[in-house]
Formats: sequence, C-alpha cells, structure tokens
Amino acid sequence: MRYSCKSAVEYDLDLQYKLRDRYIKNLSESQSFDGAYMKRCAVRKGKSFYAVKFPGQARYVYVGDDTHPEIRGIRTHHLYKKAIEVIETNIGVMEDFLRIYRKTNAADFNELLSSTYMLPGNDPFLRIEPEVYKWKTEQLALKEKLPVFDPAGLKVTAFDGTPMRSRAECIHHEAFFIYNVPSIFELPYKANGELLHPDFTALDVFTMTPKIFEHLGNWFHSNLAKRSRYRTDAVTRWDQLAEIGFFPESNLLLTFGADENNFDAQAIHRKIAMLAAPPPSEETMNMLRRQ
Repeated sequence: MRYSCKSAVEYDLDLQYKLRDRYIKNLSESQSFDGAYMKRCAVRKGKSFYAVKFPGQARYVYVGDDTHPEIRGIRTHHLYKKAIEVIETNIGVMEDFLRIYRKTNAADFNELLSSTYMLPGNDPFLRIEPEVYKWKTEQLALKEKLPVFDPAGLKVTAFDGTPMRSRAECIHHEAFFIYNVPSIFELPYKANGELLHPDFTALDVFTMTPKIFEHLGNWFHSNLAKRSRYRTDAVTRWDQLAEIGFFPESNLLLTFGADENNFDAQAIHRKIAMLAAPPPSEETMNMLRRQ
C-alpha cells in the first residue's frame, strides 16, 4: 500500500477490546453451563435429541431437542469461549503490528539511526512529504484561499469536531478516516466560470488520481416536486463536473438516500473501502473471466 493502515488497525483494535469485554461478561453470566457436555442420542424425522451431563453427574440425562434451554445454554457458552479465544488472537496480532509498525517518512527513519548517522533536524530532506500527504497539503492550501461556502449550513458536527451539513456527510468523513483514505470536504472546483463545492474529494492512492464523492440525500424524496428540483440540480452539477473530467461512477462516486435521515451507512462504507484496496490483478481478472 502507498499509505498507512495504522489508523484502521487502531480503530479495529478498539472494537476488539470492546467485543472481548462483552463476551467475557456473557461468559460469566453462563457459568452454570461450564463443564457441561452434551451428546446426540436420537434423530427422528430429521430432528435431533440430546442428553446432557453436568459436572458431578455420573451419566448423561436426556433433556430434549435443539429448543431446550439447557441445549441452547451449553451451545452459547461454548460460543462465548470460542469467540474470546479468536478475539484474543486478533488482539495479539494487531498489538504486535502496532508495536512493530513504523511510519514511512524520512523523519521517522532518521530517528532509528544512531546519533552519528542522523541528519540534522533542520535538514531539507526530512521535510519531504510522501506523495499522498503532499497532495492533501496542496489541496487544503488551495481551499483555504477561498471563503467557506455557506458557513451557516454547517450545523452537524463530525466525530473529530469538523462542522458539516448532514449526518450522511459525517458518515463519509468517518469512513475516510477509518480506511485511511486522504480526503477533503467541499474542495472547490471551477467549472464554466462557476465555483462548485462537491461533498468530498478523495485521493485514489493506487492511481494517485482524485475522485469526487457526492451524497444525494433527497434523490428519492417523497415530495415529488422537491425530488424533481433536486434531481435537476444534481444532473446540472454532473454536467458541469463532466466538463472538468469527472463522470458518474467513474471518478464521480455517488451514494443515495431517501431523505436526510434515511440512508445506508454500510453502502457508504463499501464504496469508500474500495479506495483502500488495490485494483484486481490481471491474474484475478482472468480467473473471473473464466468463471
């Protein structure tokens, strides 16, 4: 990869910690089933029946089919134990990754050298930014030269305190952070003499080309008049963006909602996650063609 996945690992590690706590709590609440064994003792008309032996019992005692509370209790207890085992492995792997991982810029490499070989802290070489971060720095500098578009409309706060216009935009912003995709909110573009402010511009780090993300929150609005106006404005904006080289579902990526509070967050994540994975190899494409 041409960018760091450290932030994504840190985010997922936090989720694993929380998931482990939840399963440990569940396991403690099902301790009455610890050490219990079960075996299938009969199958009738495709339905299985079981006997159970608890600690201290000399033999198995018949209890019933899959719906019996003791059968389900034993199974879920085993599930909690297996889940904790897998999560502990995940946590160990991710903690090892974060312990070993090093940022890939000159300043960090320099710190790993002995004092004899280290470049002075003011050496110009240490201030060279990787391409990915250089792109974002340059684009932000361009954005900051212009006044903020409609600041009164920035009424929603994202997870990091960034003011935005909608919950859907906040979901986009968070997903870009999770997948470590460089992005800029409302980067201005000049098209046919007009200044446009599409929702997000993100960098495809594998091709080093920008892609615009637009969320169309009212595309399926129940009010037909509002829906019609909204779609007309959107298509006009697409025509303007096409003039400067951005085309729908090529490098102008679209997500939709019925209204401001009705959208598929998972679909937004899937579309953004595509920028966090390399394109399929020719070998993979040939395999898919054969199928």
